[in-house]
Amino acid sequence: MTTASSSAAGPRVPRTPAEWDAVRAAKADVLARDPFTVDPAAVPGVRPEIVRSWRRSLLAGVDPEDTRFPVDEESTPGTRLAAVAQPIMDRLRDQISDLGSWGFLTDRACRLLTTVVGDEPPPGRLLEMHLPPGTCFAEDVIGTNGLGCAHEEQRPFLVSGTEHLRTDSEGLTTTGVVIRDPATRRYVGTLGVHSRREHASAAVLPLVVELGRSIEGQLLASRSDGEREFFEAYSRVSRRSRAAVVGVTSQLCVVSTRARELVHEADEELLRRIAEETGRAGRTLRRRLGSGVAVTITVTPVEQPRGEYAAVLVLEPVDPGRTDLPPQRPPADIGALLARALAAGTPALLTGERGTGKRHTARAALRAAGEPVELECALARLDPEPWLRTLAAALQDRPAPVLLGSLPDLPAALVRPVADLLAGARGPVAGTAAGDPGDVPALLRESFPVVLTVLPLRERRGEVPALCRDLLADLAERDGGPVTLSARAEAALAAGDWPGNVRQLLQVLSTARLRATGPEIGPEDLPAHHRGGPAGRPLGEMERLERQALLAALRETGGDRAAVAQRLGISRATVYRKLKRYQFT
Repeated sequence: MTTASSSAAGPRVPRTPAEWDAVRAAKADVLARDPFTVDPAAVPGVRPEIVRSWRRSLLAGVDPEDTRFPVDEESTPGTRLAAVAQPIMDRLRDQISDLGSWGFLTDRACRLLTTVVGDEPPPGRLLEMHLPPGTCFAEDVIGTNGLGCAHEEQRPFLVSGTEHLRTDSEGLTTTGVVIRDPATRRYVGTLGVHSRREHASAAVLPLVVELGRSIEGQLLASRSDGEREFFEAYSRVSRRSRAAVVGVTSQLCVVSTRARELVHEADEELLRRIAEETGRAGRTLRRRLGSGVAVTITVTPVEQPRGEYAAVLVLEPVDPGRTDLPPQRPPADIGALLARALAAGTPALLTGERGTGKRHTARAALRAAGEPVELECALARLDPEPWLRTLAAALQDRPAPVLLGSLPDLPAALVRPVADLLAGARGPVAGTAAGDPGDVPALLRESFPVVLTVLPLRERRGEVPALCRDLLADLAERDGGPVTLSARAEAALAAGDWPGNVRQLLQVLSTARLRATGPEIGPEDLPAHHRGGPAGRPLGEMERLERQALLAALRETGGDRAAVAQRLGISRATVYRKLKRYQFT
């Protein structure tokens, strides 16, 4: 197989002690050079793909004498891939029982999901040590190895003996085969077998390839009827449309190549909400995406089991001169504008993406007139009459500041009564609505003369430090545990893109408070991917430059990961890994 060895004219996979010794000598020569100067053509006795992997590993800072296997404690082993693949992993255990080998299944970040072991694993450091779920086999973490190279190059790979960069793996032969979800064609993980180098044979990689294809077949078979109908609908629309196509369910967001130019990850929540709120007949609407591009969205719902939703959305950019779209950039100081409106006795409506802190902003402005009465409109469905009486008492009898949350969820039968109560309000009133003001019933929307849009947190990072202090103060009021942020932790949080907005920031802070052992939250208390750099340390100068280059490439390519990889001269697998490392995903 050409993926395991070179053609007859080139170097082949080493299989004898003399060949392994020759590769070790060549590797020692490579290690003595500047990695930037390493040229595979100048190492004729070693397969070019192996030399390229050595170079990438060295540039990533891998130490050939390292013996550690880093573990990502935040990885999730209980994935759909792991569950679907388990019967095939059990089959693999039987097939390697007399080979003294181990089988590994990793996720799309090359982190260990599950392991199977032959009956009699041979002696050897790797096979004797405990490798828990989350152990990382990525090439830029532990160097050249079958799983990491397959993950990096997205093709089957075999690494034999001294071809491994690290000395502690020179006694092994390792393999890796990428696994893709047949329905989405997305890379979901890697399957590999590790064994003693002298026990491996040319049949190992074809075996792993065949088992990988079996897992892909199981992934397709495990899809529910609703999921299969969704993917069929998405494929039909994608084939006949030249526009950007996005398919969404409560769990998935499938984006066509053309759609990557328009849709960023922060837009997924908006598209999911649009799909969820669309009736059986479908609809066409206009929205402005997080990139500022205004689009017309045609929504075609896909029938799903009760309680689920799915839709295929076709997005087409519209004339940027149109004036019937939500403004791209509202006034910067929303809190000050809201306070002015409320002080003048004018009810105000706050809109924006879910989790942007609309309630936090409204609550802060309303407190100038006293502690606000907060009413969630969705709860009015449970017991309408008491809910309406509470609102009437707050607006007219006391009066008190009132915050109405999620106005689009107000039952239709209560729209006019609430509008009448708002017309006679004697205290300040603020309302919130996720998304577009047009989602609020017209009669109710007219009760709010002022409409303000709260920007996503990624567009107002300068507010993150103050927002963290406010959120920590609110948390301290609940349990009496005041906690502050260290300067380094504050800087790490301010550098994030926060696709989940203020809601995500609150979750991170709540988790960090539990981890903190003293009155101050440090970088080490933050979740790993929010610490500002790999391994929980602040970004170094080179890492900051790398993050800036990655961000610039994302902006220039409209978020197209393949274009980013081409522009930066790295593989798509590396792009995805760096996106996770630097908090872009």
